[in-house]
Amino acid sequence: MRVRSIRPRAIVGRSRSTVSWPLLALFLVAACGGPAARRVTGEIARAVEACLAAGKERFEHQEWDRLLAGGTRDGLVDYRLMRERRTELDAYLGRVASARIERLAPGHLEALLINAYNALTVRSILDHPEATSIRQIPGVWTVARHRVGGFEVPLDDIEHRILRPFFRDPRIHFAVNCASMSCAPLPPWAFDGDRIDDQLKERTKAFLADPRNVRVEGGKLRLSRYFDWYGEDFVGPGWRGAAPTTTAYVAAYAAPEVARWIGGQGGSPAIEFLEYDWSLNAAPPAPAP
Repeated sequence: MRVRSIRPRAIVGRSRSTVSWPLLALFLVAACGGPAARRVTGEIARAVEACLAAGKERFEHQEWDRLLAGGTRDGLVDYRLMRERRTELDAYLGRVASARIERLAPGHLEALLINAYNALTVRSILDHPEATSIRQIPGVWTVARHRVGGFEVPLDDIEHRILRPFFRDPRIHFAVNCASMSCAPLPPWAFDGDRIDDQLKERTKAFLADPRNVRVEGGKLRLSRYFDWYGEDFVGPGWRGAAPTTTAYVAAYAAPEVARWIGGQGGSPAIEFLEYDWSLNAAPPAPAP
């Protein structure tokens, strides 16, 4: 999910028991306008903590990997193909629903949550074929719940209450996809728990080296809105690979000419954030053979 108007977050429900807390204690909103990274509580939190402490099992994503290989082009989604292969998508999400997340190795849980978020987002679009933007689907991030590892969670909780606060890795922003043109594009492969670090590094480099997301224009460094909404993730103490400044983080992954320009500005250029395109990330029809 990317940022929207500020409003209370939905209470998390799950299949094993019920989690609730006072409405006033719901999701904090970061000063930049994006949802804060605030941990879930209750049994789901204990399952994640058990995974991070001692989990060792693997989880394979072969169905989702095949769907992405055939159903993405240049980071965009062929929703027609995904609709034709809905049975495969549902079968994969059925396995995600019954995963024992407390047993997974940490990298495998991280991969599962990213893949689940992306696959559930695709399914949300398939369920609303009239939508030309995901923002036209009421409650898509906060109300609609999905079973992941036996727990019923909205998409917001996967991203902002599990992935971000437990893994504290800003590269997650370049892996989750919100079905919009300005989102980090979907790769033609699934994230794999055995290779998750290399894959996140590749996704971050691909996004920040793309002039659609990072470029020099008018004497300013123009950046994706991710750095406006979630700026603290990239510089916060305890976050993996955090840099002293936003521009230092960007320079580590940006195209060489952009990194050199940042250095030539003493590492502190003027920053302007790019407009975010919320239109659907639908791939154009495949060319005729």
